[in-house]
Amino acid sequence: MPEEDPATASPEMTLRDYVSVLRRRKWLVILPMVIAPLVSLGMSLSQESRYRSSAEVLVREPPSATAVGAPERPMQQRVLQNELQRARGSALQDQVRDVVGPEPTLTVRLVADEDTDVFTFTAESVDPAFAARAANVYAETYISERRRSLVEELVARMAVVDERLENLEDDLEAASDEELELLIAQRDQYEFELESLQVSVDLAQTSGASIIDAAPVQTTPFSPRPRRSAFLSLIAGGLIGVAAAFIVEHFDTTIRDEDELAKATGVPVLAVIPKFDRETDEAAIVTRDDPQSQPAEAYRALRTSIQFISVDREMSIVQFTSAKPGDGKTTSSVNLAVAAARAGQNVVVVDCDLRRPRVHEFFDLDNRQGFTTAMVGASLEEVARPIEGESNLWAVTSGVVPPDPSELLSTVTAKSFLRSLVPRFDLVIVDTPPVLVVADPLVVSASVDAVVLVASANATDRRQVRQAAAQLEQIKAPFIGTVLNGFDLSSSSTYEYRYAYGQYSPDVE
Repeated sequence: MPEEDPATASPEMTLRDYVSVLRRRKWLVILPMVIAPLVSLGMSLSQESRYRSSAEVLVREPPSATAVGAPERPMQQRVLQNELQRARGSALQDQVRDVVGPEPTLTVRLVADEDTDVFTFTAESVDPAFAARAANVYAETYISERRRSLVEELVARMAVVDERLENLEDDLEAASDEELELLIAQRDQYEFELESLQVSVDLAQTSGASIIDAAPVQTTPFSPRPRRSAFLSLIAGGLIGVAAAFIVEHFDTTIRDEDELAKATGVPVLAVIPKFDRETDEAAIVTRDDPQSQPAEAYRALRTSIQFISVDREMSIVQFTSAKPGDGKTTSSVNLAVAAARAGQNVVVVDCDLRRPRVHEFFDLDNRQGFTTAMVGASLEEVARPIEGESNLWAVTSGVVPPDPSELLSTVTAKSFLRSLVPRFDLVIVDTPPVLVVADPLVVSASVDAVVLVASANATDRRQVRQAAAQLEQIKAPFIGTVLNGFDLSSSSTYEYRYAYGQYSPDVE
């Protein structure tokens, strides 16, 4: 019986399965990996080169009058963040743009550790020299503004102290002897504080922030970077391609390889036929026209598989059918017949596809006489015609298409005709319509020794194959195996090697 439907089952995938998916869907992976870098490269080359230059500024608390000669102190984190916001503020950037113009992009970031508090002032422009100048102006403007604000704050404090000192002078004139000593001491304190603030003003004008690394003129643009962009696009394209391959694989319910066909039907795969070009001739007989090709070797392998099975059971009449039209059942029937005939067997092909007969097209025969005329009294010698160029091969074409093929095929005459061929031929190959289209193949299966179901790789749906196999199983047809037709060898290194090796065989029958 057919196994569980792989379309609904979720078996654990192995590494080999993943590689097989990528081989089958290689173009889905390759195309994004080619297109994405090309698009990225084109966009990069069309963009104008931009240069980035940065100046680094060390920000510190300025020394006070009481600590003249002492090093500047690190700033508290909260104060540092306030200074960072000042550096990023529109007021400061407006001052910079008054000098350098509106073109450069201005940014600032903080580089902080336990010992240093460094602001990095960055400018971007299409002109590398202009970018360096803008970054240095940005840093210098910040330093100037920081020092100016420190001086303004200290001057404001000096004004308050000076005002208090003036008020204290008025109090001294009206003070009593007991209050005079206290007021003089307070005056001396204000005068000392005023002198300290003046010293702090002088220090603030040259401290608080300094450039430790001026912005250089860069020679290499930071944007665009064609190589980097193309490389990243290559990786992104590859990831997109791999994801697309597995998504398509997940939703693809067609038969893709031998394992899936065997799981869907529950019977062995007798042969895997490589894809070959039939654009110039739809009725191509590859075993005759190109006997050393890979497909011809595969049909010889099919002949061998059937011979092995016939060791244990009679295998005189073999029926070929499919789940749906277009799977290549007639092509398989005719090519097997040629391969068997060239191996020395007497073979006859009988076209029992009375709906869309095609055997006569492959052998270029007239179809006015054939199976249907044999049903009304024509002799075997009249309907079995030898094939030109093939000494051991005959064909019985369909003849005139009857109004009710199923009824004709179910007659005793039809069954007797097929059995009458056994004494005359070593192998009788019967071509019948698809199982899911009409009942004809199910009727014929009662008169044959073996039924072979043909499926087309990447075209036949798994559910259709399962349904066809189930119908054959239901009527207890002698269903011996399947043939996978139109298989792309490039999707499997195993088959590619197998059939390539077969081409070196000198014994081409």
